[in-house]
Amino acid sequence: MFKRPVVIASNNLDKTGELVLSLKASRIPAESYRAVHKRVQFPKEGTHSYFENARQKALFMAHLLPDDYVLADDTGMMVAAYPDKFGVQTACQLKTYPTDEAKNLYLIKLVAGKSRLVTFRTELVLCTPNHHLYHSVGIFKGTFSTEERGQNGFGFDKILVPLGDTQTLAEKTTAQKLPFLHRTKAVHHLLEKVVKNDYEYF
Repeated sequence: MFKRPVVIASNNLDKTGELVLSLKASRIPAESYRAVHKRVQFPKEGTHSYFENARQKALFMAHLLPDDYVLADDTGMMVAAYPDKFGVQTACQLKTYPTDEAKNLYLIKLVAGKSRLVTFRTELVLCTPNHHLYHSVGIFKGTFSTEERGQNGFGFDKILVPLGDTQTLAEKTTAQKLPFLHRTKAVHHLLEKVVKNDYEYF
């Protein structure tokens, strides 16, 4: 499908690792852009569009690596109890909490006594050497747990329970967890678009 490994345009090592695993599960080799280029500072993200944020990062890296398949993402969460918070601005609104544990404890307290429903949205943009741009979306729906549980994960995995399930993502094995992840679903959607040649030019 791709003549070279997909290059992940991100300085977030956990996010990069998850995308590499999700692509590997579909037999697509992938690696951090740091494997082929020195570290860069990506342009500042906007606050209105997941797609535009992912597109900006992908195009920025595609300009530096024109012969590579470059993949970028933007992700945010929608908390049912607070529909006007988070979204595209999730990372910005949580930046005062320096660790995953601090973020998780804040969210657990935030929804105490309220709806615990939460949705995560990932949008991916892939830029190819022949100037094709593919865009895909992946959605996770679940609830916040009442405490951190499990060790296999990062970010919010210790407090996210998929709808209809009882375990947090971090309580599952990697093989069990991958199908639930918004990034995995976005990867599947992306590969469907690649097969269908559903792209625009950049």
